[in-house]
Amino acid sequence: MRDQHSATEPASEVAAAAAAILAGNRYLVLSTADRDGRPWASPVYFAAEGTDRFLWVSRPGSEHSRNIAARPEVAIVVFDSGVPPGQTAAFYATGIAEEVPPDAVEGAVAVYSDRSVADGLPPWTVETVSAPSEFRLFRARVVEASVLMPGREKDFRTPL
Repeated sequence: MRDQHSATEPASEVAAAAAAILAGNRYLVLSTADRDGRPWASPVYFAAEGTDRFLWVSRPGSEHSRNIAARPEVAIVVFDSGVPPGQTAAFYATGIAEEVPPDAVEGAVAVYSDRSVADGLPPWTVETVSAPSEFRLFRARVVEASVLMPGREKDFRTPL
C-alpha cells in the first residue's frame, strides 16, 4: 500500500477511519472483469483481516468467481449506503484475488466463521468451503487502499 498521506490527515486518523468503516459494514462491492475486460460488480458478505486482506464465500461458478480465475485483479469498495449524501465514509482498494488454496483454508475459514457467528449467522468450516460443497472461500490481498472521510473541506480520498 502507499506510504504517503494527505498533509491534513495524520496516518493514524486515516487508519482508524479505515478500520471503523470495515468493522461497521457487512458487505463489500467486489469489482472484477472477465478475460475480455467486461466489468462486473457484486456485493459480497465479507470478513476483513486488518485493512489489507478480505475473505468471502462464493460459488466457483458465479460470474465474479469465474472472472477472478481468468483475471485476478479486483477493486473493492466498502461503504454505508444508508447515510445521507455527503456523509458517506468509504474504503477503496485494489488488489489481487484468488480462491483460498487448500493449505490456507483452515486459518482463513476460522476468520470468516468468527465474523459470521458474530453477526448471528451459522459457523463455517473447512468442509463447508471444500468439495463436494458448492461453496469456496476466496481472498483478496490489498495492493493499494484509500479512505474517503466525510466532513472534510474537500471530497477526496486519502491513501492508506
